[in-house]
Amino acid sequence: MQRALPFIGLRLAGVIAGIAWVALSVPAPALRAEDLAELSPPSEAELDPAATLEADGSITLTDGSSYYTFSKGGDFTSGPVGTSGRTLDGRWSQPAGSKGRFVVVARRGWIGGISSGSFHRIVFDIRPGKKKPLHAERIPAIMEFSTYFLIEEFVEIPEPALGKKAAD
Repeated sequence: MQRALPFIGLRLAGVIAGIAWVALSVPAPALRAEDLAELSPPSEAELDPAATLEADGSITLTDGSSYYTFSKGGDFTSGPVGTSGRTLDGRWSQPAGSKGRFVVVARRGWIGGISSGSFHRIVFDIRPGKKKPLHAERIPAIMEFSTYFLIEEFVEIPEPALGKKAAD
């Protein structure tokens, strides 16, 4: 009797493995558009960042550690969400015909540390998004433009002779 138990255990393991293989081999039923609509309710339309900036006067983005505010008229500010970190203060422009592309020239600073005062060109690619309430003490905005964005370029440049804000 003692010798039969290991054989039964192996046999049982083989049966369980066979059942698992059969379960994995059976194709899942295809989802229809109606099924997907029930799973994810329709959401509001996404907003163009430039149009939202024009209508609201500013847009603020955050990546969780920094915020980036683009204001109507070309002002740009950025700072840490926490108590210490990098700041940027300057001007933004949008190249003609570039949808979602914003070019910033800003002076870099630091809250809670030594600042070099160097200047940088930062290129943002901002996708359409949605406005949502912002719940962060250090960010001087009430609404966040919630979106995917990419910082395509962040390079140090010589001091520009641009607008008043970048040269202060």
